[in-house]
Amino acid sequence: MSSLEKLQKRNQDCMLIETIKQVGVSNYSLIARLTGLNPETVRYKINKQLSKFGLNVSININYGELGFSMGLLSVKANSKTGRSWVDHMSYLVMLGKIVTNDRYICLYAVPFRFKKRYLDVIESLKTKGLIDDYEAQELYWIRYPPFRSELYDFDTKSWVIDWKRVDAPTKEIGATAVSVNRDSNVDLVDLKILRALQEDPTTDLAKVGKDLNANPRTLRYHHTEHVVKGNFILGNNVKWARPLLEGRPGDLMQVSFAFKELGQEEINQVRKLFNKLPFTWLEAGTENRQYYAFLDMPIIHFHDTIRHLEERIESLRGRYETTLLDPTKTQSWTVPDEMFDKKIGWRLLNYQPSEVESRPEG
Repeated sequence: MSSLEKLQKRNQDCMLIETIKQVGVSNYSLIARLTGLNPETVRYKINKQLSKFGLNVSININYGELGFSMGLLSVKANSKTGRSWVDHMSYLVMLGKIVTNDRYICLYAVPFRFKKRYLDVIESLKTKGLIDDYEAQELYWIRYPPFRSELYDFDTKSWVIDWKRVDAPTKEIGATAVSVNRDSNVDLVDLKILRALQEDPTTDLAKVGKDLNANPRTLRYHHTEHVVKGNFILGNNVKWARPLLEGRPGDLMQVSFAFKELGQEEINQVRKLFNKLPFTWLEAGTENRQYYAFLDMPIIHFHDTIRHLEERIESLRGRYETTLLDPTKTQSWTVPDEMFDKKIGWRLLNYQPSEVESRPEG
């Protein structure tokens, strides 16, 4: 293959990735029109080639529009009991185990009217001895930084980073989800659609309808009028996942950063820094300007990345914490449609109120 052909192929792959980030992968014909590729070529690239590139595609759920409050949970488990505290939890989005100890970092999304009771459930796990301690922090906003295709080599399936130029200005794209204290008009069909798309973004809605014994027109209506217009999907995500796809989690470093007591200019500084790194897949913040970032990076780039960060946040030393997570213990969950009842809406398991509670919490 000549240099020109390689360049054309790379441009084609980059264009496909950028288009997927904008419109998703459910409509091959639309992607073909936007990229100029043949629809069958688009189908092949999405279903076969992306995984060969070490990438996967997913959707980001807008939990705020589902009426959920999001939070960050740190748990010190009691391993002596021989029982798993996770089995008693609901509404978890992601769980990561900190290396070398029994501590965990979790993201959760719970219906806002349950957010106080949810902490009661966690407290009950401490009372039962399943966990030793915990700390919960409500998140005001979250954002999924987009995949930076300009820094990725599709042929070698690896990141190619010039650390002197990684700070080149980049336009921040992608929506930010903000917590809202209100209910949502979501129903069970909407949730089944969201779950199916989380599990496989290429899912045919007709198949979802067949599984639900629902008319395909009903599914299309819910998808267009509820899921899309309701902004239940925050965006489409392309993520580097080569080590996990190839069964080599040891080549992956999962790292979280937590910043506290930041001024507005300081939080702008760290946001700009982590958004320019191609490894940041999630950032989040609180109303009192605490900031969190989660990174997935190749082990060969770990030391360079840490050095790059430390050189730029030296002034914040003592106000941030770096945590290594075990990629073999990381878990994620889809939208918890099993927690939704057609008659009463969202439920909360393992909660025992002292009296009948008819008024929702704020």
